[in-house]
Amino acid sequence: MHCCKPIRGVLQLIALILFLSLSSAAFAAVAVPDVNPSDAASVDKAKQGMELFKANCTSCHAIDRKVTGPALAGVYDRWDSDTKIVEWVHNSQKLIASGDPYANKIFNENNKSVMTSFPQFSPEQISNILIYVKAKANGVALPFDAVAATPATGANTPSTTPATPDWYIWILISFLLVLVILLVSVTSKLDKAVREKAGEVVVDVSIDKKIFSKKTLKVLLLIGSILLVFNIFNGAIDFGRSQGYEPYQPIRFSHALHVGQNQIECQYCHTGVEKSRHASIPGTQICMNCHKYVQNGPKYGKDEINKIYAYAGWDPEKQKFVQAPKNIEWVKVHNLPDHVYFNHSQHVKVGGIKCQTCHGKVEEYETMKQFAPLSMGWCINCHRNTEVKFAENKYYSIFSKYKDELKKGTRAKVTVADIGGTDCQKCHY
Repeated sequence: MHCCKPIRGVLQLIALILFLSLSSAAFAAVAVPDVNPSDAASVDKAKQGMELFKANCTSCHAIDRKVTGPALAGVYDRWDSDTKIVEWVHNSQKLIASGDPYANKIFNENNKSVMTSFPQFSPEQISNILIYVKAKANGVALPFDAVAATPATGANTPSTTPATPDWYIWILISFLLVLVILLVSVTSKLDKAVREKAGEVVVDVSIDKKIFSKKTLKVLLLIGSILLVFNIFNGAIDFGRSQGYEPYQPIRFSHALHVGQNQIECQYCHTGVEKSRHASIPGTQICMNCHKYVQNGPKYGKDEINKIYAYAGWDPEKQKFVQAPKNIEWVKVHNLPDHVYFNHSQHVKVGGIKCQTCHGKVEEYETMKQFAPLSMGWCINCHRNTEVKFAENKYYSIFSKYKDELKKGTRAKVTVADIGGTDCQKCHY
């Protein structure tokens, strides 16, 4: 029996070690790998996480500060397993109902605000979001952030100087012309009076008679006809274009507040911009994702938010939907002719074009307006000057000839025009 005591002690020690190991594993933080900027696979995961984060999370979460939901920096340290995080993202209410202590804790700490469920996210996608959040929270310089922050050049750079209206220029030219005629006329008459006083015989060839001679009138008629024809053609070309169009909307939606101040990504509301030819107009439910909880706006108070509730059929007092929702009847700002084909995903996802390139500094707009002329010449000039980023996009892998020329140094760059971007059939049916 005495010989069993040491063995029993060893077994107890092993059991204690196993218990402590299991306990520490149960309460360990979720293992989220660090991003290595020199590792392509690591950077790619962070980039995928960024795209998901900006398209789905930024309306309620920021990395370094509380918005509607808590700041996400350190979220991976606050959960005891990655499985719990996946369950929370998929259906937070289900996890709360299961009695999970931490899930109930954060639910109560955030005024019992219900997090939007994302059952479509795979565990890998959720992990990629956490990888991106951790990298940003730790101040890691990500290569794709540097690319995104680089302002567009050439034809892609939006002009911040408003164009001077044509009629302003013509009024100015007309005023200067009349002023010159008056000055010449006064000078001529003064000269004539001085010479007559000196005893000279002066023939009256004043500027007035020169201007209103038949020859002058013919020249003016010719110039007027040329200007009229030019104006007719220019008006016909511009017909239907609406640069500067800024219609009144049924709800006063401030892009400066949502995009500029709250930094909500365009993709969150315009869900089709990266996967469809249409950017898509946001439905009422997208507004309600935030405004179930945000019931008083900093710019317009409750008045405009109450309009959202009326469309959504939401009763803010009862905190439930009492009527069938209706879509908000937003007034479309950007319109192209029916014979013109334009694909948002081709430009935004494949081409990497920023929204501001065509829409201007949306983050500063109180009311949405048409920034660019959207004319054929404007599009073609952009295609001629915009360089295709072959190295960054697998979409262009079929253009082996251009890739070889770039490697050999026989070609400096490849533009959109080089890959058929100015062909008629690319944009016209």
